[in-house]
Amino acid sequence: MKRLAALVAGAAAAGVALTPAKGQLLGQNLFPANNPWNQNISGAPVASNSASIIAAIKGTTSIHPDWGTDSPTNGSSPLYGIPFNIVHGNSTAKISVIIDNYPGESDIIAAPIPANAVIEGDFQNGPNTNGPGYNTGQRGDSHLLVWDEDNNIAYEFYGAARPSDTNVISEASHTDGQWHAAQETVWYFTTNDFRTLGYTSADAAGLSVLAGLVRPDEGLPVSQGGQGAINHALRMTLPKSIVSDQYIYPASHIVTAPGTLPFGSRLRLRNNSTVNLLISTMGPESQIVAHAMQQYGLILADIGSSMYVTGASAAVNATNGLSLVWDMNDILGGLEQLTATNFDVVNLTPAVTNLSHSSGAAGTPLTINGYNFSGAAGHLSVFFGTNVASAPIVVSDSQISVVVPAGSGTVDVTVQSGLYEPDTDDGPGANVHEPIFGYGTSVTNAADKFAYVAVPLFQRVLASGGSFVASGTNNGAPGGTYHVIVSTNLLLPRTNWTVLTNGSFGSNGNFSFTNALSSTNPDMFYMLRAP
Repeated sequence: MKRLAALVAGAAAAGVALTPAKGQLLGQNLFPANNPWNQNISGAPVASNSASIIAAIKGTTSIHPDWGTDSPTNGSSPLYGIPFNIVHGNSTAKISVIIDNYPGESDIIAAPIPANAVIEGDFQNGPNTNGPGYNTGQRGDSHLLVWDEDNNIAYEFYGAARPSDTNVISEASHTDGQWHAAQETVWYFTTNDFRTLGYTSADAAGLSVLAGLVRPDEGLPVSQGGQGAINHALRMTLPKSIVSDQYIYPASHIVTAPGTLPFGSRLRLRNNSTVNLLISTMGPESQIVAHAMQQYGLILADIGSSMYVTGASAAVNATNGLSLVWDMNDILGGLEQLTATNFDVVNLTPAVTNLSHSSGAAGTPLTINGYNFSGAAGHLSVFFGTNVASAPIVVSDSQISVVVPAGSGTVDVTVQSGLYEPDTDDGPGANVHEPIFGYGTSVTNAADKFAYVAVPLFQRVLASGGSFVASGTNNGAPGGTYHVIVSTNLLLPRTNWTVLTNGSFGSNGNFSFTNALSSTNPDMFYMLRAP
């Protein structure tokens, strides 16, 4: 099942000026550019509990690339990693899969499963029909991932069982000749698609598996047929002792666990001289993966072995045939040099560090500077006190453009990343940022203060004694400065108008100024600005 969330009452979703992500799979993006999977987190601060988390993981624990070789010549050798299948959904027959374990938390939709579908745990030369499960010879988690190239939709199954398998994931005999699975999630990658809060997916954290795979079609250099860059976060696992019974955006599901790190948390490879020296010694494929870890990081998606990063052993083409494979000597010899101590847990809560100006009237354009403004999936709101600004534009991860809404007095300008959406399934405490499903709201500070200035009003203009005389009020607000600017061309940009005079509002908020006139003067336009 999918969720359809509503914005906070009165809140306006942000526009996006971010550069679209590079095509990630056969030229198509898996999720929009403003999705958290595609968020560059290189500028995010280190979380306050990062050191304790890394210590709990044990800093000497090496990164383990959890994928391997894929070649039919290897016979019945196990296929490591999680494979993915590509189909043309408009012409491939759809098959109904019986969901045995989590039907109430599944998208029970017929899927275009190809005849030659490859499942996690298969042999390198063909299907392993010993079924899903964890006994000797079985396939383990048996993830089945099918990507419909025609519609950019992924069908993801956990505990998949072929019609010819001996058993289903529960170890019950499989005799009906139909496809079975424990869970099914369908991801519509052209949209910012999330699970209903509290619902699982084919991944324990309620996330897409395909979106986070390390794949050779991205990770190989361009000279070897790859894209030469991975522009998204990578899926990782940690032991149960590290994981907490909470989730943080973009995850949406919990498990019972005794640790302190929520599902959805992000680890980032450090960008310092020590780590960069290590990277420089790696092969080209390892370097590409390592740079993705520095820019996009690792998302905690499931319980498993420590610092295991999930990948596909091969990329497939539009007819689901093998197209690209890894040089595992490069991958293992390079990435396994990295240890947990080379990583930090990052804090992705938005923060305001500066406003382009600290006072002004309603309707004034304002630039908000800070960090962690991207990744909100179009659900970023800006509040001036309790008043929401209309249609803020996310210029970059560190800058938002907004128009000041109506208000008065001095207020805090805060940024909310996410939607108001209580988790009615898991209950209170499951979502770290509840009731906001997102990265949360910026903490108020001295740098986010904004003082409203009343809009001055011309009340009287006249020609007297050879002068132009104007007077008015700023609606009773005492003190403060104003500037009178003039131009003979009303269409001239305001920055090109001439300053006639500067002044201060009186104790009752009144102002007045004069300008000498003559019969030879051209038409003159006057504007009063405060401040």
